[in-house]
Amino acid sequence: MLMQRLSFALDPRYFQVIFQAIFLGYGILFLHWNADWQHYHYIISIGGCLLFQYAADSIKSKRFLKLNEFDRWGFSVLISAMSLCLLLKTNDWYVSLLASFLTVASKYVLRFNQKHIFNPSAFGIVATLLLTKDAWLSPGQWGSNAVIFFGVVTFGTIVVTRVQKLDVSLAFLLIFIGLLYWRQVYVLGWPMDYFIHSVSTGSLLLFTFFMISDPRTSPNHPIARIIWAVFIAAVSFYLAAFKWKYNTPVWILVAAAPLIPLLDKVFKAKAFHWTSTIIQFNLINKLKQIVMKPIMKKGAAMILLSAMITHEAAAFCGFYVSKADGTLKNKTSQVILVRDGNRNVITMYNDFKGNFKDFAMVVPVPVVLQKKDIKVVDQAIFNTLNEYSKPRLVEYYDQNPCNQYDMLKENALPGMVPGITIRGSKSLSKEDKDLGVKVEAKYLVGEYDILILSAKESSGLKTWLEENGYKIPAGADEVLEPYIKSNLKFFVVKVNDEEKKKLPGNFLRPIQISFTSPKFMLPIRLGMANADGDQDMIVYAFTKKGRIETTNYRTVSLPTGKNIPLFVKNNFGNFYANLFQNQWDKEGKALAMLEYAWDVSPKNFVKCDPCVATAPSTQDLVQAGVWWINRDWTNYDDVYDNDDYSDKVYFTRLHIRYNRRSFPQDLMFQVTPNTDNYQARYVITHPATGDFNCEAGKKYLKELKQRRADELEMLTYLTGKGYSDWDVVSEQPEEKYVPREASYASIATLIQNKPKKDKGILVATVSVIGLISLAGFRRKKDNR
Repeated sequence: MLMQRLSFALDPRYFQVIFQAIFLGYGILFLHWNADWQHYHYIISIGGCLLFQYAADSIKSKRFLKLNEFDRWGFSVLISAMSLCLLLKTNDWYVSLLASFLTVASKYVLRFNQKHIFNPSAFGIVATLLLTKDAWLSPGQWGSNAVIFFGVVTFGTIVVTRVQKLDVSLAFLLIFIGLLYWRQVYVLGWPMDYFIHSVSTGSLLLFTFFMISDPRTSPNHPIARIIWAVFIAAVSFYLAAFKWKYNTPVWILVAAAPLIPLLDKVFKAKAFHWTSTIIQFNLINKLKQIVMKPIMKKGAAMILLSAMITHEAAAFCGFYVSKADGTLKNKTSQVILVRDGNRNVITMYNDFKGNFKDFAMVVPVPVVLQKKDIKVVDQAIFNTLNEYSKPRLVEYYDQNPCNQYDMLKENALPGMVPGITIRGSKSLSKEDKDLGVKVEAKYLVGEYDILILSAKESSGLKTWLEENGYKIPAGADEVLEPYIKSNLKFFVVKVNDEEKKKLPGNFLRPIQISFTSPKFMLPIRLGMANADGDQDMIVYAFTKKGRIETTNYRTVSLPTGKNIPLFVKNNFGNFYANLFQNQWDKEGKALAMLEYAWDVSPKNFVKCDPCVATAPSTQDLVQAGVWWINRDWTNYDDVYDNDDYSDKVYFTRLHIRYNRRSFPQDLMFQVTPNTDNYQARYVITHPATGDFNCEAGKKYLKELKQRRADELEMLTYLTGKGYSDWDVVSEQPEEKYVPREASYASIATLIQNKPKKDKGILVATVSVIGLISLAGFRRKKDNR
């Protein structure tokens, strides 16, 4: 009966596996980790770990283990396999298999005093990263929000409490976030939402509660565990805050593992062994205790965190200043990023219209730029990159099954993205007062007067700019302060009227700067000081290795290759605008959208599929700042003398729509070895024309009707708008051959009248979790 006392033998690993499965399901279903290679990675990682573990334990036992002995050999390695799925990224099956093998092998080979030296999954991840160039960690894949925060903290606390290792998790987390708070809020002066974004990332919290807390690879004594956790937290913080290294906790966890035997020798304690805990309870009373009370506590906590997260974040690469009586809002920008090692080239496009005397721009830079590091380039490079990489419409033509023919035509999205709008100041004429502002350098480059400024405090820099005729956006001084305390310099640009008169055309050429710095970022927060609402940024990035991705926000691929209705052809610009807005809203807004990624190396002759414009030439790449390709590749005599030269170029296009609330931090990037090709493309199919009286023709009309129904449903999924929301001004000529019942209008009516399907995803998910949970509980009869 429901009221009877029940007793369960609970192995803490059941909780860990269940919660890891929930997180993986969350990533696949809600964060859309649904690329084909990812699915293979999950299957191979889990299957490989189980296979290698089974083989190793069978050899050790000198017999084939039975499946009903899974508790003995399977749970521990399943936890490690789930960690590989949640943290490691790769496009190659053999890399997943290698990581699985190294994870399991470390448990048997690297041992001391009957104990693992390394955390198996951490060792497998780090060893794979060191041995191959085809794997990476993606700290931004989880995003940063309250759902992740509470899910990981709640589930993680349950797990580490069950194994009595809460001390190591709390020690690591408190020290790490305490140091971050000291650095970000107290020292640099960033607002609280900046700090909250840093500590509520899924990767950090998963490491805290599911990796460092592993009882078999952490010190035995509580004091030793705390010392060990503090050491890992302090070193990880130093590398992240001062060396700009990402995913440092996993690396330090492996590097610090040899300290564990020493700590166990100094602090004596009994080694941990997995045991099941017998728990007896009255079901109804316990449900009240373990469900209702935590819900009330978590609800209060959620309200508290929500209040913290609702702080407004004050965020292109700088802000734009104007005359004292002028106003300026920066809405859209285009940027070219080139990165290899620590060398960076940034090209900024200024689509300025107006009096050039009103133009000025302030951009934070990490170093004092030399004159050779600054130049102007032809604005045509932005047109070339945009036309080549923008989302595209592909047209196919059906064959008449009674009279077959084949055609293919391709179109692209016309002029999607406007450029930067910038206005500025009058000339810098007043002398520098004792405001803590220093003019580090002054140059004339092309049509621009350029100053490199340093400052001691934001109020002094603000005063200096205002006294020299600049109108600073409201709130800009508060955003300036953290950049000043981070020892950044300020790149100040205005138009030299005399030099501009010598040039043809009523436009400003893009400015390109180059510098060496470990920081791979764009300081968008400063640009949001004079922003009004959402801003759009198109980032064209070039690397030697592969795609770039954001490390502190999610990078999401737009749905691609989808079949959409024929009438979209006349509204493709409007279609894509609605698609982007809808997907941006659904994905949570704090993300970068991938629109294009391809190998554009000169030796790669297939640079798109389909191509809607000419691919960038070697000359275009050099103009964009790709320095390593600037040589004659018909002569290889000097290749071995200088590793900086290469013929490898990978192009990534990101579209970022940002605002103060959703983007509390600047954009941080990393280069990955991901070389999968991708393009945002959408397909329309023209119906066949002619007579359909043959049997194949009748079958075709039936299939056409179903296909068009699917197209309308896909249109709604992509854009959030149905057939009635679109202005279908004209039909294509071939529509006259299509029966009325196969027209979009008729099919749309049928779809509207179709009963809605019961979407029981939540019920199904809860049911599956319940079944998994019950599989881990061994019910025993109550003797009372």
